[in-house]
Amino acid sequence: MKRIMHKIYVLFCALALIAACSACGSQEPSSTNSQLNTLPVIGPDITMASKEPSSEPNQTEAETSKQTEQAGSSEAPVTEPVQTTEAPTEPATTQEPETTKATEPTKEQTQELVPNVTNFVTEGTNGYVIVIDPGHQEKGNSEKEPVGPGASETKAKVSSGTASRFNGYPEYKVNMEVALKLRTELLKRGYTVIMTRTGHAVNISNIERATIANNVNADAFVRIHCNGSENASVHGIGIYYQTPQNPYNAALHDEAKALNGCMLRHMLALTGARDDGLVESDAYSGINWCKVPAGLVEMGYMTNQEEDAKLQDGAYQNLLAQGMADGIDEFLSTRTPREHN
Repeated sequence: MKRIMHKIYVLFCALALIAACSACGSQEPSSTNSQLNTLPVIGPDITMASKEPSSEPNQTEAETSKQTEQAGSSEAPVTEPVQTTEAPTEPATTQEPETTKATEPTKEQTQELVPNVTNFVTEGTNGYVIVIDPGHQEKGNSEKEPVGPGASETKAKVSSGTASRFNGYPEYKVNMEVALKLRTELLKRGYTVIMTRTGHAVNISNIERATIANNVNADAFVRIHCNGSENASVHGIGIYYQTPQNPYNAALHDEAKALNGCMLRHMLALTGARDDGLVESDAYSGINWCKVPAGLVEMGYMTNQEEDAKLQDGAYQNLLAQGMADGIDEFLSTRTPREHN
């Protein structure tokens, strides 16, 4: 009987020992699984978290719970400010393009916004004043005016200019298109720009155009024209200004030559046009009446089919305008602004 009881006791102890070992083995994988399941949540801080006492995971859970509660409670307030911020932001974003659209046409399309205005001034920031004269106008004025101060010789006040031999497109429109592009380019560079005319339905004589430049003592007076010839093969860019013997303003010859030389060089470089030269002449009343450096730019021949097509092309007009602007930059780079009236 004792033996039987002893065996039962030994068996009971063995079973108890097995149960204890089984319990120990099941705890280790449980801890490992807990850490593995935590990895994606805690990320790089898992190493530090695993080294801390077991009570801190409870604190982490509490903190996580608090963060979750805070996130839940802050979603509404956070979302509301975001909506409040977005609401004014959208109008602001909408206003910016509107402002840009309102500003750019003011600079680039003056004739549409302020049509048929003479002596139109836009202030710049660099201290220099450039007067641009888009040559001619829609209807010429055959009334006479002196070719120079005190001259007995007279000429028509202004003509309507030439036109394309191939599609009839008028010179005065091409002149304006390039003049507006030049204006935009000069405004970008900080110049004060004055347009002698902003539309075609004006009546402003050559003397009056020169007077606009004289009245402000402009740093440069750029007269924009297109040329024509009986010979359809003639083409190229040329610039006209006074001779050294001009009876009205010979003292300006050297300055005018410098200005026009700079403009012609840059225009030829950008366009690849033929060099039609710097031409000295005292036949132009719009030059003879000038008291500031001036040049009459003949941008090309509307009687040459290839060049006429270029003159009516917006991309080519941009090159002409940029070349003039680059030349003005070079000319004024070594000169201080004149004293403007």
